[in-house]
Formats: sequence, structure tokens, C-alpha cells
Amino acid sequence: MIIGFSILNSYLAAKAARRNAIPFIYYWIDVLHRLVPFKPFQPIANIVESKTLKQADRVLVINGKLKEYVAKIGAPLERTQVLRAGIDIEQFNPIDNGNVIRKQYGLKEDDIVLFFMGWLYHFSGLKEVAVRLAETKDDRLKLLIVGEGDAYDELQQIQQKYNLQDRLILTGRKPYQEIPALIAACDVCLLPAYPTEKIMQDIVPIKMYEYMAMAKPVVSTRLPGIMKEFGEDNGVVYVSKPEDAIEKAVGLIQDDSLKELGAKARSFAERHSWDNITDEFERILEGVIREKENERIS
Repeated sequence: MIIGFSILNSYLAAKAARRNAIPFIYYWIDVLHRLVPFKPFQPIANIVESKTLKQADRVLVINGKLKEYVAKIGAPLERTQVLRAGIDIEQFNPIDNGNVIRKQYGLKEDDIVLFFMGWLYHFSGLKEVAVRLAETKDDRLKLLIVGEGDAYDELQQIQQKYNLQDRLILTGRKPYQEIPALIAACDVCLLPAYPTEKIMQDIVPIKMYEYMAMAKPVVSTRLPGIMKEFGEDNGVVYVSKPEDAIEKAVGLIQDDSLKELGAKARSFAERHSWDNITDEFERILEGVIREKENERIS
């Protein structure tokens, strides 16, 4: 069995697998050609992906929107399955109240803490959220951002320009084992990326499951992949643009709906534990191997 995740390596592996009658699975967790940094190469990468999809014995994708996408560029629907991303529900467990982290960063008990983690892309919407934070005069409202990336320097500039040193907290990169405690310290998690950004159209970032496993409501922009995956009643609420995220989060707190939304989010995440996902993955692998053996016999 060969399982491919990338572009060129998977293309070469699929050809080798076909020559040697070895089962090949193409596993899609992202639209990779959109991440090629030199944009003139992206259409070429797309063609290579399409060829590999057509040769694969099985195509696995991590959400329904991504299944629609791969079908458009060559994946046979009868050989395409959704194998959703998973979460370690024991590691991401809402028993931590976050008080240690709040104390570490000078966050008071009555502070309203909004949270984002991950690579800080320019299209992540965080700069717009930070500026709106500055326009909101309630000093209890804080934004805790964990990670680094393209937008980090600009966020620092916004922090200085608007005197947000106590309200816009930039931790930089943190070890993965510290992430549950950092999420526990917040009230509402954010995914405020631009809805029009192509890279974000068909994916579901793993951070969504981590937020939700910690029983935190999530305010997200109306990203097609997110809306298809989580719907309207699983602890995720939607806004049209990044700037609206703060007002929506504050509204959830004023409505006293955080606990209810957080419980729905945790319930959704529990259905996607890694134990369940890996069991399903093993069943798929065994099925593909049997299919290949039957082909050889016939």
C-alpha cells in the first residue's frame, strides 16, 4: 500500500504503484496547488494533482466540500470517500479552567478573551479584528493570538499604533502540549479569514476541532468548507467579514449563550475522536487491499 499526501511525490508514487499492482491512496487534507508559493506554477500543480486523482485506487478527503472539489478536477466519485479529521479528546479536555494562563498574561477574571492560533496569514482577518478591537473602548475585551507568520509584524505595528499592549496579546509560537491550556483561558475562539480567499474555500483547519473539543464557541466567517462541515447548530456561529467577529462574540456573551454553544461544540468534537477515525481508516485500507487482490485474481 502507498499513501500519498503531496503533489509531485504522489504523482510519481501513483505511477509506480500502477506498474507494480500496488494499491495507491491519495489523501487530501488541503488544496495543495493553491499553496504553491510561485503562482505561475499553480496551474501546473493542479494538472499533476488531477492526473494522480484519476490513477488512485481510493481518494480520501477530510470534509465534504473537499470531496466536491476533487470530483471537479478528476477524482472518480465511486472511489472517493470522506475521512474526517480527528481530535485527541483526552488531551483537549475542558476540565482545565485556564486560570494559570490567564494569570500568566495578566488577564483578569472579568476580561472577555477572544482567541486565535495558527499560522498568521495576511488573509487570516486578524489585522482587521485587531483594528476593530482598538475601536472598541471596553478595556475588558482582549485578543490572545498564538502563532507566528506573515502578518505577525503588522499585528505588532497595530499593537503599538493603538496602544493595545494590554489588550492584543501576541505569544508567538507555543509548544503543542501547551495549546489546550491556552484555549481553556479564552471565552470565544475565532476563525475570521476572508471568505473570498481561495485557499480557505474547501478546507477545515484542524484547529476548529481543537477549539470545539475544549467546549469553546467559535465565531467564523462564512467559509464554504466550515459551513458545510459544522452547519448551524454545533457551536459555530458565522459572520460575513472579519471585522464583525468582535461584535458577534460580545453578543454571545451578552446573550449568556457561551455554555450552551460550548457544550454543542464539545459534543460534535467527541464524535470525531482519533480512536474512531483511525478505526475507520484501517477499515478503508483493508478494503482497498482486498479490492486490489481481487483485481489480480480476475
